[in-house]
Amino acid sequence: MPTETNQWLTVSYQPVSLFTLKRSDATNMAAKSNLVPTPYTIKMALLKVMLENFGKHHANDFAKWIKKEFTWIRDLQIYIQPPERIIVNRNGYKLRYYDQTTDKADKTRPTLAMQDGFVFREWVFLEGELQLCLGPTQRLEELENLLSQINYFGKRSCFFQYLSDRTFSSIEPQLQSTFDQGFILQPLDDMGKTTTFDKINPFSSERAILNKDRIPTIGFLPLRLIETSTRYDFYERY
Repeated sequence: MPTETNQWLTVSYQPVSLFTLKRSDATNMAAKSNLVPTPYTIKMALLKVMLENFGKHHANDFAKWIKKEFTWIRDLQIYIQPPERIIVNRNGYKLRYYDQTTDKADKTRPTLAMQDGFVFREWVFLEGELQLCLGPTQRLEELENLLSQINYFGKRSCFFQYLSDRTFSSIEPQLQSTFDQGFILQPLDDMGKTTTFDKINPFSSERAILNKDRIPTIGFLPLRLIETSTRYDFYERY
């Protein structure tokens, strides 16, 4: 692919399992799911693949290397087109989980390492292709290579199959929302323009700040709600 000028890359994935991705405004015990992967999640998946492939070659200059690589991934703009049909299944169940406050609790009072709880989760069935358009960038070949190695978005086991014959580049971005048809609003968080790798690295002592390093935004998805009940929602794409 030519890389002389900034271009956009459009790719497609086939969902092969149920999808779930807890919204950034959800609690640990009650979590609604995003209907599609968010730009933040997609960029984290790109970073994961890049680190797995090339991080071992930069043990001596990792800080300098990751700063440069992280910047071009962070600055990508991402447009998302959901699959043709989406069914959201709502589930509530009991579980036993580790009390994360135990280590920080007052040591003079008794605490339980494990405790019972009732949790609410949503699992999403996606029928059709998930399309992503990323750019603008001069690193189309590298971007395509990274995207082709991603096999899940959201929680582990939420698998997607990359469709190599559905990939193409363009001068202008594809999949942009148009307001001449219906849409629904969906939280789609993204990375802040000034955030650093250490801020989003879970192994770093630095912590990301909401609305600065992780930006909650509202996306417009070309979906319409066909049916709904206490147990499920059924959407179709316009």
